[in-house]
Amino acid sequence: MNNGMKRFFAVAAVALMVPAVAAASTARIAGLNAPGDYVKGDYTGMFTYLSEVNSVGNLVYVEAGSIYYNLSDHAVGAVLPGLFDGKYGVWSFNLRQYHPALGQSWNGSGLNPYNYNMSSGDLGYDPNMQGEAFDIIWGHKMGNGNLALRVNRSFESTDNGTSQTEGDGNYNRNILGFGGGYGWDMNANTQVEIGVHYQQRSFDQGTGGSTDNGGTAMLVAARAFRKAAGNLTLVPAVKYFSFDNSYTTSTPTDVDEKYSGWQAGLAGNWTVGSDDLLVFGAQFAQNKGDYGDDTETETYMPNVFLALETHINPWLTFRAGAQSAMFYSYKYEQSNPSAEYTEKANTFNFNLGTTVKLGNLTLDAVLDPAFLQNPFAQLMGGSSAFYYNDYYGNSRGDGFNAGNTAFPMVSATYTW
Repeated sequence: MNNGMKRFFAVAAVALMVPAVAAASTARIAGLNAPGDYVKGDYTGMFTYLSEVNSVGNLVYVEAGSIYYNLSDHAVGAVLPGLFDGKYGVWSFNLRQYHPALGQSWNGSGLNPYNYNMSSGDLGYDPNMQGEAFDIIWGHKMGNGNLALRVNRSFESTDNGTSQTEGDGNYNRNILGFGGGYGWDMNANTQVEIGVHYQQRSFDQGTGGSTDNGGTAMLVAARAFRKAAGNLTLVPAVKYFSFDNSYTTSTPTDVDEKYSGWQAGLAGNWTVGSDDLLVFGAQFAQNKGDYGDDTETETYMPNVFLALETHINPWLTFRAGAQSAMFYSYKYEQSNPSAEYTEKANTFNFNLGTTVKLGNLTLDAVLDPAFLQNPFAQLMGGSSAFYYNDYYGNSRGDGFNAGNTAFPMVSATYTW
């Protein structure tokens, strides 16, 4: 085989290893295994801090699905600053299979690394799994500031002549959401971003069924980018969320089900080597589930994360990251004191990722954590099952063939 053919097959093999240079994506953040609030230069930030839509540029993104979601949760979206010749601001249109988690680029209710409020259980997850009709973000530059507004809608309804239903139960509610964001330059070295989201979530199972009782969701988030040194940017962030999934049964009986949480943290983004990225930071966070007489509380004091992204060459990138909740605690309280219990542990998770840049197209992928040990067997369709570590560090297998799960999550971005 001549050198030209060898080079062709080598490039083709690595090109299969899909993810990142600078365009960034959901899969990039997942591969870094770092909370997206603390990473600069990623379009996914605009779903929490809406004003970022003004600085993304021309972009089309594709979410190709995730093995964590049975290869579903697909999406295609675009950010178009040149629409209407730019006279009416920046427009972003997002078409998804599922409504995303509040303030996120995808649903994310799978494994902890993709969840915006961490959580080893359900307390920090967005509980809704409805399909999405539309999601539109509009942005406009205002002097040294950026304004953005958002409207999104998810709904379904059936009427058989005797009973009408809205939504598909408590965890598939119809959604009407509004959001606003503003970012500005506080001074020559500091940029601040704020995002606020409010959603009305409703369902009605019709005659003889349950209906929502309240059903609102909200998210408030703020972060800053502070240039602290030639190669260091400090990123402090705070966030609060709440979901009201309370409902009324046909009896009628009111059932309380509310989730809320907060977090505050600080990270450093270092430019190291040849424009590589090192992220190191920590969050203090607490999530809570309130069910009337019963309460669940989980606390991260703190959750520490460390990630590296290195550009092997102009078209290939490798990344890895880990999170460790050093003093994680879970407490369950209820009206019967004998059933109460508290759990304390050190939890850990780890991820790998890669990027291939092909002209204007950037492919990002999360790698199977065992990929580096046996990449060729996975790429060629090996027979071993795909395993991963959950947030407690326990090995889990989903029964899929490893040859189909070398890249458990893939995103693509096209820029011009």
